[in-house]
Amino acid sequence: MPARPFGLVYARTGHVAFVVLQSELGVLSTEDTPPRLVRTVPLPAASLGKEGATGVALTHDGRELLIAAGSGAIVVDADKAANGSPGAVLGTLTGTAGTSAIEVTVSPDDRYAFVSQEYGDAQTGHRGDIEVFDLRTALHDGFGPSTVIGSLPLGNAVVGTALSPDGRLLYATSEVTPGQKQAAGKGHGELSVIDLTTLESTPDKALLGSVPAGCNPVRVAPSPDGRTVWVTARGSNALLAFDATRLTTDPQHALLTSVQVGTAPVGMILTRDGSRIITADSNRFHTPGAATGLTVVDTRAALAKNPAASLGRVPTGDFPREFALSPDGTTLLVSDHDSKQIQAVDATTLP
Repeated sequence: MPARPFGLVYARTGHVAFVVLQSELGVLSTEDTPPRLVRTVPLPAASLGKEGATGVALTHDGRELLIAAGSGAIVVDADKAANGSPGAVLGTLTGTAGTSAIEVTVSPDDRYAFVSQEYGDAQTGHRGDIEVFDLRTALHDGFGPSTVIGSLPLGNAVVGTALSPDGRLLYATSEVTPGQKQAAGKGHGELSVIDLTTLESTPDKALLGSVPAGCNPVRVAPSPDGRTVWVTARGSNALLAFDATRLTTDPQHALLTSVQVGTAPVGMILTRDGSRIITADSNRFHTPGAATGLTVVDTRAALAKNPAASLGRVPTGDFPREFALSPDGTTLLVSDHDSKQIQAVDATTLP
């Protein structure tokens, strides 16, 4: 890749995937292996912020791409980007809660966008937030201040977000709990549970509860049946599993298990109907003697606390960060951030 890749997502149809390349959106042809970069779409410089563009999400109808960047998200017409047509960039959702957007999640009806702001502004004491935008209004009436619904303050360094399968909840990770300082890249973080309906109308009242989630929890993914919520705890070198119901009814007993994976796991993805989970072990802080790679975990064995739950590792380039699984479930793309490459893995031959 011409720049460090971050977020990845497959198009709903066709042999196309998209990758975020700091100041551009890359369009990948996935018809052959390895995938091939066929074009890039420049992103508006004024919307990028200091860190550039980061995560990406596709609306459920497959029409728009939302790219987390700066104080919000850049909205792109997916078909125009894929075909190289002019006018692919539709506008920017510009918020007020921070300037360090990391991930974006779209509501099940594609009306709202939820952006994780890693750090807030000085008035919020640099706490992180989930900022809420009215995407439908932006697309129909234009991108302006009226698209900002509000924000929900959480812990420090809010990064990962994911919807529950039934669309009623949003899960979010904060690398460090409120009031605690992050030292030497590590801190005890938390997993938060948010009511989606309330988040869409009065964001500051939407928090249902938070539980400790190891050191520096960064990504979150619920199982397909919604019963388990998985979290990568980067500072703990661990994959954590929580009982989804107990997160709000019995938070002290919500943690089900912890599986040791590789060094500093960041991204993760569930495959094979949730029977496997794969972590991207980034080793982003270059721990002596550690290596990057992907760890494959048998989720049933993990929940049974079987010490053989970890099935093996797949080598990668430097700092594997995010995943995208093809619509047919056969190919897994990995963004090797510091190697400036996209890696393709045959998901059917994983253990």
